Amino acid sequence: MIVRLPFDNKSKRCYAFCMDQRLIQKQVQKLTLTPQLRQFLHLLQLPIFELEQKIEEELTQNPALEEVSASPESESTDESEVPEEPAPKQETPDDTLQQIESLASELEGGTWSGDASQNNPIESQKKRDYQQSILTKPSSLADYLEWELGILKLSPAQEEIAHEIIGDINSDGYLTASVEELAASLKCSTDQVEEVLLQIQALDPPGIAARNLQENLLIQLRKETFDTSLAQRIVQNYFDPFKRKQFDQIAKGLGTNVNKINAAYEQISKLEPKPGRIFSSEEPQFVIPDAKISFDSDSEEKLIVEIRQDRIPRLRINPTYLRIVRQKDTDQKTKTFLRGKIQSGLELLRAIAQRKSTLQLITEEIVRVQSLFFTKGFAYLKPLRLKDVAQTVGIHESTVSRAIQGKYMDTPQGTIPYKSFFSSKIETEEGTSESQKSTLERVKMLIANENKKKPLSDSKLVRLLGHEGIKLARRTVAKYRDILKILPAHLRKQR
Repeated sequence: MIVRLPFDNKSKRCYAFCMDQRLIQKQVQKLTLTPQLRQFLHLLQLPIFELEQKIEEELTQNPALEEVSASPESESTDESEVPEEPAPKQETPDDTLQQIESLASELEGGTWSGDASQNNPIESQKKRDYQQSILTKPSSLADYLEWELGILKLSPAQEEIAHEIIGDINSDGYLTASVEELAASLKCSTDQVEEVLLQIQALDPPGIAARNLQENLLIQLRKETFDTSLAQRIVQNYFDPFKRKQFDQIAKGLGTNVNKINAAYEQISKLEPKPGRIFSSEEPQFVIPDAKISFDSDSEEKLIVEIRQDRIPRLRINPTYLRIVRQKDTDQKTKTFLRGKIQSGLELLRAIAQRKSTLQLITEEIVRVQSLFFTKGFAYLKPLRLKDVAQTVGIHESTVSRAIQGKYMDTPQGTIPYKSFFSSKIETEEGTSESQKSTLERVKMLIANENKKKPLSDSKLVRLLGHEGIKLARRTVAKYRDILKILPAHLRKQR
């Protein structure tokens, strides 16, 4: 297309701009992720349970992969024998076949596994089936309440009200709409709504459909089989003084002694403030550690790092398909299909091996830096950043982040998330660095050992930490106390 412009009066020339489409070769440099690297990064961020599911999926989709039980012949193959990715080059079909056969020959006749332990495939499958069954997502609170409605003998009009009420109950179990709003929405009287609401509040879990904490506690107290009359009177008539722990004032108002008020307080403190949260948890009901840290049997000071591979199936390339690819009378279409599947299977084996070695390096560095934690606990955690581990191990910081995501470590101190070993640093008066998490633990210990009749204020905590060389502002101590879910001093005081 040609666009003509008016003449230039001075030069008496006409300008024309030509716009057309053409192919142009241009050389640029940019970072790209190969399919093999993408697969490695994807497997790296999977916790061991999800990795097991991923392998099961690959076994279903790739006929060239197979799972085999351990045998004397297969134990000779170790994950270190999984070959490195060959350098990219222009290849003919015959070259590709030779490459596949070369890679497969190192695995043929053996199996790949990150662990030399022998597994019974039947027992392993039973274990996986059981774990799948207990990880089934539980019913929601609304589903459970709808099911319980069958116990109540409600008229069609009352059922409509009940469904509306259940729809306005939040994940904590509280009714978020007022009776007046429900009545206006349903075009019925408030008495009708109240009648149905009382029946729903009689359902499980105790305290459900309460409109506030006070009503929730009263519902639960009324359902108890033991005597809660005093506790009910306290919650009903002295709820504000009760929240402030003004037990002397409550005892005087009820004409009783403080000891009985304390006993009622113990009853109330055992109630559930959020009756619906047992249904709202999305966390797995158990975790499977990806690594185990234990002390050497010969030396109590030496720690051993073991990346768990016992749950990962032992894999190999199916030798039958390798023979089919080698046969000269196999048609080209079949060879091309099988080459792709074999190559995909080998890349998976390589990615799993690389995942293990990367996780091993990261775990060993964490154990090296945080060695005191494994013998003395959280108070001895040192400051550690993702960047520090990445620089030492020689990988990118984002790779470390992927590797620790959602993973746990079985340690002498319990099962700990990987991310718990990382925290920012706090400078001390001596110029050394203290971990934020160890400081949190120190605040927790100081409050746990305080005089309950004279609890430590935030200012007092600042002074005590200062004596230990840890300089913190009062508002920082208050923030740490909130993180630990510890009440202020005036609410912790026992009268």
